[in-house]
Amino acid sequence: MRSALFMSLSLFLTTAQAADEAGVRAAENRWSEAFVSGDAATLDALLDADYVSTGANGKLRAKAEIIGLASAYAKSHPGEHAKPLPANSTIRVIGEAAVVQHHNAGDTSVDVFYFKDGRWYAWYSQHTRIAD
Repeated sequence: MRSALFMSLSLFLTTAQAADEAGVRAAENRWSEAFVSGDAATLDALLDADYVSTGANGKLRAKAEIIGLASAYAKSHPGEHAKPLPANSTIRVIGEAAVVQHHNAGDTSVDVFYFKDGRWYAWYSQHTRIAD
C-alpha cells in the first residue's frame, strides 16, 4: 500500500502540467479519479493546504475532510473509476488562475485553481443547487 501511494505521488509530481485549459482539464480528471479511488497522496498534492469546499447546504469542508470523504467513498465503491470532465463543463484560464464550472441537472459548481511551480492546485470549490 505504501509503495502504491508513493508511486501515485511520484507520478503526479513528475507529470508535466501545462498552464492552459488542457492542463486544468487533466488536473480535474486526476482529482476526480483520486477522490473516487481514495488516493490520498494525489489529493494531498493537488489540493492547496488551505483548500475549502462549500457545499450546496453551505457547509464548509477543509482539505483533510475531503480526503477523509474520498477514503470512505472508495471503501464503499471498490473498483469504481471517475468519468472524465463532462463536455458541458467550462474552463477559463486567466494568467495563472483558472475557473472551472460544472453544470448538472440538479446543481452547478465552481472549482478555482492556481498554477505554481509547474503545477495546478485546487484552492476553492463552491456547489449550488439549482432551484426548481
